[in-house]
Amino acid sequence: MGPSLQSLEDQYMLLTQQLPTTLAACTTQAQKDQVTAQYVDSRRNYWNSIQKAFHDNDPAILSLVQQMHDEQKKIKETAKQLNNIAQVINIITDAVTVGTALAAKAG
Repeated sequence: MGPSLQSLEDQYMLLTQQLPTTLAACTTQAQKDQVTAQYVDSRRNYWNSIQKAFHDNDPAILSLVQQMHDEQKKIKETAKQLNNIAQVINIITDAVTVGTALAAKAG
């Protein structure tokens, strides 16, 4: 598995591990819906990319993989601060958006 697909899998697994805790921290159904939607998008990005090829030496892909690593660090850090669930949701949304951009590069 190359670094592109690995970063999509890492994001999906990280969100899978944190999903129950993150959902429990949500105070409204709208927040739960946002978290769930981002989780579903992350899962879709990973599963839709499994049978595709990435050009892992492409500078755009390298940049997105680096962004994925940076975003995952942010997710791990904010998981410790679930009292500000709106910030956590924003960071998850940003991370999944990068993942979607990376998944779109698969051919």
